Amino acid sequence: MRSPARALVLLPVLAAGCEPEPVDEGTCSVEDAPQLLVVRTLRFALADDAGVSEGFDLDGLNTAEKGDDGCGIGDYVDPDGVPGIDNAFSRLVPAMNSTEAKIEVIEGLVQSAIDSGELLITLELGGVDSWDDDACVAGAVGQAVGTPMLGTDGLILDGQTFDRDEEVGTVALSSATIRDGVLEGTGLSVDLPVQILNAKLDFPLRDGRLRLEPGTDDVYAGLLAGKVSAAYVFSVALTENVDASVAELLGVVLTANSDFDDEDGTYCGAISVTLAFEAVGAWYYEE
Repeated sequence: MRSPARALVLLPVLAAGCEPEPVDEGTCSVEDAPQLLVVRTLRFALADDAGVSEGFDLDGLNTAEKGDDGCGIGDYVDPDGVPGIDNAFSRLVPAMNSTEAKIEVIEGLVQSAIDSGELLITLELGGVDSWDDDACVAGAVGQAVGTPMLGTDGLILDGQTFDRDEEVGTVALSSATIRDGVLEGTGLSVDLPVQILNAKLDFPLRDGRLRLEPGTDDVYAGLLAGKVSAAYVFSVALTENVDASVAELLGVVLTANSDFDDEDGTYCGAISVTLAFEAVGAWYYEE
């Protein structure tokens, strides 16, 4: 049976680890030509009405609606036509938008936290010899402290300097690679500061992936995806100050659309989610 679950709003930050193919650990390090990025926008990457979604095939399956695998939750196709994209959180949106937990409201709160400097997610890269192809890239995810300057577009400007958040620290990515101009890492395990309406807590995103690609005007585009435990969200909704009617409605929808077993092995006890972000270059003050 599926585990009961409640409403969720994600605010990702911190810890990551991925396990691509083994390489010589001595050939890449975050100390090798280090580069720092800071996230300036963050949003849910949602599927459209045609079933197209940015994201990843997290389980190696192309699940049909009500099929025998993937908990019977149908997968999407990415913009390039690749099938099997896992992003079941998109199915919660109609229910969320009928409550106070509207997607646009949540994303607005997240963006305000970024703009004010309350949420400065950083990505440290090292050992990038080429953005065409590179078999060994080092990276670490962390958080910065400071009040960013914003441009005329209201977004964080490129090239600013911040303090490292020593209380949070950083966690290294394992042997990420670049192929055809895109950095990808697998086996991603991320601990998130989460806001569920007016409740804040830590939240685990597991078995995920990270993608990063340089774009125009020194802006990098990225995706972060994985699965979140429905049972964990349910336990939070029972103890935190979340409106009961909202929790009940979204809990039913979340439970019905969970497409993964959770990390404890609970059958169909987790749901896939994809977030998109933009990042720009930054610096840490020298220590």
